[in-house]
Amino acid sequence: MDISNQGLYVIIATLVLTMVALAVSHFVVPRYLLGFLQWMDDIIPADQSSLVKPIARFVEVVLGLIIVTAAAFTVASQLGADMSGVLDNAETGGAAVGRWLLGKTFTVTIIVIVAFLAIRFVSRLTSPIIEQYLAHRVHEDKESDEVQRRTQTLQSVVSNTLSSIIFAMAFFMVLSELGVNIAPLIAGAGVAGIAIGFGAQNIIKDIFAGVFIMMEDQFRVGDVAQLAGVVGIIEDINLRRTTLRDFHMNQHIIPNGEIGIASNFTKEKSRVNLDIEVAYKEDLDEVMVIINRVGAEISADSEWAPRITDPLKAVRVQEFGASGIAIKVMGETVPMEQWAVAGEFRRRIKRVFDDEGIEIPFPHMTVYWGPGENPGYRRPVPQKTAAQQGNSVAERTGASDTGGPGDGDGVGE
Repeated sequence: MDISNQGLYVIIATLVLTMVALAVSHFVVPRYLLGFLQWMDDIIPADQSSLVKPIARFVEVVLGLIIVTAAAFTVASQLGADMSGVLDNAETGGAAVGRWLLGKTFTVTIIVIVAFLAIRFVSRLTSPIIEQYLAHRVHEDKESDEVQRRTQTLQSVVSNTLSSIIFAMAFFMVLSELGVNIAPLIAGAGVAGIAIGFGAQNIIKDIFAGVFIMMEDQFRVGDVAQLAGVVGIIEDINLRRTTLRDFHMNQHIIPNGEIGIASNFTKEKSRVNLDIEVAYKEDLDEVMVIINRVGAEISADSEWAPRITDPLKAVRVQEFGASGIAIKVMGETVPMEQWAVAGEFRRRIKRVFDDEGIEIPFPHMTVYWGPGENPGYRRPVPQKTAAQQGNSVAERTGASDTGGPGDGDGVGE
């Protein structure tokens, strides 16, 4: 195969230009293209920042393929290959593809763009809506990290669900526009969805329950709560399950769908609720004055004052018990402090009652020792009969039954 000098120059020039073009498409074009796409992202209301780099990479690859293809055709033609047939076929096929694309591209493009913008709009819209919803339900004392985490979790679930629905609708619309019969696909998707729903109904139930738990702020990490009959401290919450550790340090994993009634002992405020018993002989008015005084002293203490929102005080006479009279004592504290405050109140009230001579009744037990008043009393030995006593004397003296002094007529002489 003879190549003229002109053809050799063309091949060399083609290779050189190809290398230059590939370098430009790899180093220069992406830089300006990224700047342009970022500028467009700032103009468009939805956030497309995650697509900027993939689009730039796609354009770079397409330009590289076009450059390499053009160089290959040029070199092949200079080497004597007949490229007319390939070009004619490419032209004919390209024209047919072009006519088909012109007929479908506009509608498909509109569907894709609308779906893309809808997904981005949902992603941007759900976050402020959830934040505003939670802002009305949480309080200022809630940790910002926890609120932010709950917002991100709910935003992710809602956004992903709506995005999946929009994507599925756009996918089926595009297939229908391209002439694909989507009726069997929709029917198959429905059957598959029903099968998945039956198989994963517990998981779906747990997830929906988790969404409402977080949206309604029923409990949070660090709360003391009773869930599914278990009392303990909440360690972790997600959409499917809640982790709780009881006071024996046992960890319980509770699916959110199994939580029928949730009792939160430390949400927003807590209360001390005690019954103090005194003996029947005590003056109840005086006892209640002492109880109120002790409650006021605790509330005035610099160590305990920040934990108490309403001082402990005697509310009423609660009950006439078997050994004493119960007085109801109540007061409010900040969350998680009711047990510590109750313990300190018991300690102080016991000391004051001892100083004032007020009796705190306690159960008594009487032990019955049997006959007599002396615990050392011994049961008397049963008395022997006359015959038993005679035999006993005979055994001690060595006398026989026939030779004893009481036998025969000699006794009466």
